Amino acid sequence: MNGLDQLPVLVTGAAGGIGAAVVARLVAEGARVAALDLEAPDLPGVAYAGAVDVTDEDSVAAAVAASTAALGDLAGVVAVAGIHVTGPTHELSLADFRRTLDVSAVGTFLTLRATLPTLVARGDGRIVTFGSTAAVCAAPGLSAYAAAKGAVLQLTRSVAVEYAGSGVRANCLCPGGTATPLLAAINAERTSRDHFLEAHPIGRYARPDEVAAATAYLLSDDSSYVLGAAFMADGGFSAL
Repeated sequence: MNGLDQLPVLVTGAAGGIGAAVVARLVAEGARVAALDLEAPDLPGVAYAGAVDVTDEDSVAAAVAASTAALGDLAGVVAVAGIHVTGPTHELSLADFRRTLDVSAVGTFLTLRATLPTLVARGDGRIVTFGSTAAVCAAPGLSAYAAAKGAVLQLTRSVAVEYAGSGVRANCLCPGGTATPLLAAINAERTSRDHFLEAHPIGRYARPDEVAAATAYLLSDDSSYVLGAAFMADGGFSAL
């Protein structure tokens, strides 16, 4: 895709199924990638691998500084880091609800806050955050996750409008079910696993590399007129 070769990009949540696929695709496109997770991920081809706790502002600031030292001024940010808690709302603990919001929503905010000055200074910054179909489609047992991903979506839209005049493009990628170990663990607890699969008109879950391809598109020059979007990569889930 156009504009990705040698592009310095920071990716959080890089050790997970989707995050690792995003890193692999960006490396294949020639991007220079800083891959971050709770523990420094061991991924081929990255320019820098480091540890970050996205819920801690000092940790985020240090990770961004280390990534910048390794790559130079960042041009792209992909905020994948997030967790998934399921269960009836009346049974959710406050700790689980807060943790879900902290990792997904607060973590995305801290990542963007730490990187926006550089993206603005470049005049062509690119941001991809990770929402979900849960950000726009209600489902039982997902209140904490939906609240967190809805917050990510609205944060991204606000950033897109706020910084469009500075040349920064921000979009929220919203995958449907994606075939990762996380989804397998969630499905093991679902009573409606078959219904969830059937809710995807395409008849299957996404492969991580398909979500990574959408991420690469949103970072590339090919999406130069796309900003503030809830970019659905969900096999038709949200169209029903």
